[in-house]
Amino acid sequence: MQQAPPDRNTSEEERFQDDYYSYLESPENTPRYKPTVCFLNDAFPQQSFSLLDLGCGNAALCKYLPERCDYLGVDHSDLAIKHCLKLFPQKKFIAEDLSAILPQMVKKNQKFDAIVMAGLLFHSTDKNTLEKKDDQEIIEFCLQKLVSDRGYLVIIVPFAYGDRPSHSLFARAQLLQNSVKSMIEKAGGNMAYENISLLTGLENRIRQQKTTPDWFVEDSNADYANLYAGTYMATWTFISSLHSGISPYS
Repeated sequence: MQQAPPDRNTSEEERFQDDYYSYLESPENTPRYKPTVCFLNDAFPQQSFSLLDLGCGNAALCKYLPERCDYLGVDHSDLAIKHCLKLFPQKKFIAEDLSAILPQMVKKNQKFDAIVMAGLLFHSTDKNTLEKKDDQEIIEFCLQKLVSDRGYLVIIVPFAYGDRPSHSLFARAQLLQNSVKSMIEKAGGNMAYENISLLTGLENRIRQQKTTPDWFVEDSNADYANLYAGTYMATWTFISSLHSGISPYS
C-alpha cells in the first residue's frame, strides 16, 4: 500500500515567505521543464499556442517558454501569485483553488493547447479544508473538458530517491510510471511522450538554502521515513492527448 506524504510543518503561504521553493528557480532544476518545452515547440512550430499552468507555484516554467506561448498560471496561494507577478509582470496569473477555477473555465468554454501539472499530482489539496484532491478526477477533467482538439496534457512528477535498494531511482521511477500511466489510461488518454530527467547537483543547491524542503534527506544512506523523501531528485514527464497523430515525433 502506498504511503501518504508526510504532514507539512508549514503552509504554502508561509513557504513563499522564505526560500523553501527557491530551488525551483535554480539552473540545476532546468531538466524538470526542458522536455516539456522541447515537445511543445515541436508540436506547435512557428505558431502560437495556449498553456494553462495548474499549481504554477513560482512560475519557474515561464523562464523556458517561447514568446508565442499564451500563458495562464493558476495557484491557490495568494503569496505565490504575488511572487509570480513580480517576476513575470507581462504574464497572466490567477489566485484560485482548482475546484473553483476549473468549472468556471468549462462554463466559459475555455480550451488550452497545453495543460501543465508540474509537481501537482499527489500534492493537490483544497485551500480551505486541506482535504486531498482526487488526482484521477483532475486528470479526467482536464483531458475531457479543457484540452483543445489539438492539445496535450502534461504531467511532470518530481520525485526524490536515494541509495537504499528499496528507494533507488529505478524503484521509485517504476512505481510512479505505473501509477501515472494507469490514471491516464483510465481517463482515456493516449501517451504521446515520456521522459525521465535527473536533476544533477540540485541536492547541493538545496543544502545552501535557509529552509530545507521536508522531502530532502541529507544522508543518502539514511532510512527514509516515507516514499516521498530522498537525497536526489528526478522527474518523470508524461504527455498525453485524446486525438490521433498524438506526437510530433511519430
